[in-house]
Amino acid sequence: MTTHEITQDVVLDALTQAVTGRVLPGNAAEARLSGMNIAVEHRPDYVVDATSPADVQATVRVAKRFGLPVAVFSTGHGFARGIDGGIALTTAGLTGVEVDEPARTARVAAGSRWRDVLDAVTPLGLAAVTGSSPDVGVVGFLLGGGMSPLAREVGFGSNYLLAADVVTGDGDLLHVDADHHPEVLRALRGGKWGLGVVTSVTIRLLPLATITGGSFFAVGDDAATMFRAYADWVATAPSDITTSVALLRLPPLEFLPEPLRGQYVANVRVASTRPLAEVAEAIAPLREAAPIILDSIGEMPYAAIGAVHQDPTDPMPVLDGSTLLHTFEPQTAEVLLGIAGPQSTAPLMMAEIRHLGGALGDGEHGPDSVTGRDAAFSLFVIGLPVPELFETAVPAAINGLLEAVQPWSLGRTQANFAGAVSEAAMIDLWSPADQAHLATVRRDLDPEGRFVMPR
Repeated sequence: MTTHEITQDVVLDALTQAVTGRVLPGNAAEARLSGMNIAVEHRPDYVVDATSPADVQATVRVAKRFGLPVAVFSTGHGFARGIDGGIALTTAGLTGVEVDEPARTARVAAGSRWRDVLDAVTPLGLAAVTGSSPDVGVVGFLLGGGMSPLAREVGFGSNYLLAADVVTGDGDLLHVDADHHPEVLRALRGGKWGLGVVTSVTIRLLPLATITGGSFFAVGDDAATMFRAYADWVATAPSDITTSVALLRLPPLEFLPEPLRGQYVANVRVASTRPLAEVAEAIAPLREAAPIILDSIGEMPYAAIGAVHQDPTDPMPVLDGSTLLHTFEPQTAEVLLGIAGPQSTAPLMMAEIRHLGGALGDGEHGPDSVTGRDAAFSLFVIGLPVPELFETAVPAAINGLLEAVQPWSLGRTQANFAGAVSEAAMIDLWSPADQAHLATVRRDLDPEGRFVMPR
């Protein structure tokens, strides 16, 4: 077929004949590709709603026939840039969780979210290593490493990735595990992008029914006091207690508890498998540092782990950036408060410090490609959700904050937190050895570069 014969109708007809799922022209993308970040606009030429691994294979083969790129869309989290041209392949229709209770494993289809997994495994007294929001997709979380509210105890989520089914750039379906294509499994455990289309994963589960967790808030100038206290306290924090602190400028919206509406707050989050009394004793210096409100620390069922961070679930415009830190000390806290504190007018909605280390630095679960094992903390920054400022004031404020913490920064970020502002450094997330390995695996899986990498 000559180039002038390859029209949109020709490609649409080929896709429609090849797949059982819905096929749409790109101008219907908005209805099918709605994600968490509504500031990201997707403009593919074609949209395919896959309903099975066979649909994924067929779509990739059609893309190969016509020389088209393929971008994968599942739950819509993690997009810092929109899909531009080619085929947007949605895997949201691939759902289902199959639990092997004796083996403590679960096979999870690619369109599933963590809440689907929790619904299936927690009634059995088992736990999956999820992120802070159960609304996030399973596959994207695992491919990027994946940080849990219990991260310092359980390590990266990718540690628990045992197997995957992957469609290659030629449309072949590979089963990947420690005995079959182990080099691909290593890449999938943290390599994030350009590694084919994952149609399902098998994960290891933990025998865990309850945790100690929750959060508490300090408001206004007390928030700055709490942030300073956290910088002092975290230096000697137990390795089996995972904490974070977020400076938040909250909107005056009714869905928020009344004491928090329109307030500037510091939100301290805590999670551990230790008993409540031990956790309470450990965090007592924080609770005593400033007046606090809405203290929810207590024993909770693992199914409620999303309540620790209380991440928003409604779509909103987002512009963000991040960096990994080797240290977070009182001087770091003062720099952050100077830019993002209660007296600041910078257009920032959140500046969050997560305490890393502990089991996150443990690479004993098998070869992987996780970024950030050597980091002690992460800084994640979100601008005010005002799209008209996304080309000017908001990125300037985010970059200003990231530049201000350079003395404590490792100069790179974690794959799942590589936001739009810090995206330019994505290729430098990995060590030279991991970069070389990932390049080899990507070339083997996708010799023609079919699968879209971040720009």
